[in-house]
Amino acid sequence: MATVILVWITLMSPSAAKLWGDEGTYVAMTASLVRDHDLAFDEPDRAWATTRVPGPPVTVILQQTDGGIFYSKPILYPLLAAPFYWFFGEWGLVATNLFFLGLALALTWRHLRRLGHATDALWVLATFVFCSALLPYVGWKMSDLVQAAVTLAGLVVVLGPIQQRKVLQSDSATVLGGVLLGMAVSMRYPTAALVAAVIAALLLHRKLRKAALFAVAVAVTFLAINRASERLIGASNPYKAVRSSFNEQTGYPIEEDDPSIQRFSVAPATQSATWTPPHETRRSAYSAFYFLVGRHTGLIAYFPIALVLAVYCLRRSSRVGLMLLGAVAIMSGFYLLWMPENYFGGSTFIGNRYFLGAFPALLVALRRLPSPRFLAIAWIVAAVSWTSALVSVATTRDIDDSSQSHTRAGVFRLLPFESTAQKIDGLEDRFWDQDFVRSVDPFAKVARWSLRLDSDQPAAELMIATDWPGDSMLFLVSSPDPSIRLEVSDWGGTHEYSFPRPSPEPPGLVEVEPAPAWRKHSFWWKGGDKPYSVRTLRLRIVGADDKPTSAIVRYLGRGRVLAPLAADFLGPDLPSEVEPGATLSLQVRARNRGRRPWDFDTLLPIQLGYRIVDSEAGKMVDHGRKKLPFKIRREELLDLGLDVEWPTESGDYELIVELLRGPAARLGEAGRHTLARAKVRVR
Repeated sequence: MATVILVWITLMSPSAAKLWGDEGTYVAMTASLVRDHDLAFDEPDRAWATTRVPGPPVTVILQQTDGGIFYSKPILYPLLAAPFYWFFGEWGLVATNLFFLGLALALTWRHLRRLGHATDALWVLATFVFCSALLPYVGWKMSDLVQAAVTLAGLVVVLGPIQQRKVLQSDSATVLGGVLLGMAVSMRYPTAALVAAVIAALLLHRKLRKAALFAVAVAVTFLAINRASERLIGASNPYKAVRSSFNEQTGYPIEEDDPSIQRFSVAPATQSATWTPPHETRRSAYSAFYFLVGRHTGLIAYFPIALVLAVYCLRRSSRVGLMLLGAVAIMSGFYLLWMPENYFGGSTFIGNRYFLGAFPALLVALRRLPSPRFLAIAWIVAAVSWTSALVSVATTRDIDDSSQSHTRAGVFRLLPFESTAQKIDGLEDRFWDQDFVRSVDPFAKVARWSLRLDSDQPAAELMIATDWPGDSMLFLVSSPDPSIRLEVSDWGGTHEYSFPRPSPEPPGLVEVEPAPAWRKHSFWWKGGDKPYSVRTLRLRIVGADDKPTSAIVRYLGRGRVLAPLAADFLGPDLPSEVEPGATLSLQVRARNRGRRPWDFDTLLPIQLGYRIVDSEAGKMVDHGRKKLPFKIRREELLDLGLDVEWPTESGDYELIVELLRGPAARLGEAGRHTLARAKVRVR
């Protein structure tokens, strides 16, 4: 198991060459403390971020305060990691994680041995470590694991004697526990719920003096760290300052006239604090669902031991255990109620990193040790999850080197994608034909208005959200191969569509009827509260005789984008005779009489084009098209020059001037609208 965990950590940790977001900021803060002994973002920090070896420039989160530009993360973790960084470089942050986790587990081992038999204690501790997402966080150079470690140590030091039914408890241990939990609160404020639970437990056991000592130790530690934060980064709470992310592309704001400094006003964080939740029941309900079974955050897959311990504590309840369970519920509820769109703490991590801070309380809540047989449930679930994750990483690592490569195959791929999140690992929503479409894995190359499928890749997964009645939806498929097959799968089964399509259907237009949607919710970051039906489809392209091939796929929704084009042709008059090889310049004028604008930058852009057809052979001998310079709305006038290249061979031809809806060839008559046509003689 230890070997499997080490392999997991090695594979799942982000590449050391890539540092961005929280991880990049924490590494940059620690490096800044060692380099110039401050946390202001100045020229040495910019030089380090842009020239760091190995890897590309670092993306960091900065805040703007009255004192200047500073890093925007809690300061305790870089302060603790600085000595390790001085010895080991960037790997010093991993050493920091291991050091504090090891100390916390050693204290916990001593505590568990006093609750029962040593063998049972070993099973409980091993299950706590290995049947959760605890260890993978060793590889991430950020504060979450250290916060969990100091929380675990603080709870064991203060509440361990009570759970062991000991009357004696030293004042020094109580103060130490208060210091540790004060440190945890400074890293993430909702940990204060555990502080309240500890104080309540001490009061219930009539340890008034120790409750007071503990509360004072927590308060003094927290205030001291806040004071140090104000001095080092200019704000006691870095999450409430004006902040934004910066990298080499956006620029690093180190000078007053630096254009990138404007990003602080363009993309500020939520700078206001409130004591009341936003009262968005639907959002919180969706988030709670994903909190339990989500593909990237679900407790069942990532923290099976947490649910097992919670059930055991409820069955063998004690007052201390119930208070700690209540604190865990409060901490989880805080994220689900106050910030349901970001309840799992970011977009590129294993499991729910916000839950790590509450996770240790479930272990300290034990009054008796569960038997290995009871813990077997967690081991079974963890074994399935770990095996699936390792297989997924092994089979998709060459395609996907992100932190989510463990979800690309196996059981994780069967879990629902967290569509409450605006983006996960950079995969954002697109707005195609007024529907939300998101490619949720790396198996399709996504362009602005289309995606490319390759037959040598696994099926690409699309999340599609619609707000219209009915189930059928249209896809437009283009391929350089004349004969291909599109496979579309969802929870209801797999359907196959062969190309070219039989007449009279357009050769590349496919009507798919997916299984009914079982998820409905709003995409609130897009504005409004309209419920959408959310489906997950998997698309795979197959070549004839299984030969390698590719295809471009466009999602057309219910086909509103195919509304008929209508226009009044206002000129010019087309010629009846031309010289061989001549270039004819036409100034085409037409008025839009259709329901939709003629858009040049959309899913199916409208273009002005022409065709020259040999009248005798009935074959097209030349064609051309030109992009519209701007959007032509209803009743507006198009006035655009078009150059027609005539054949060098004499004969009778037909000239057709038309509006084209790209790619017109795959849409049949729905892809073109004739503006004018004329018989032309090439002399």
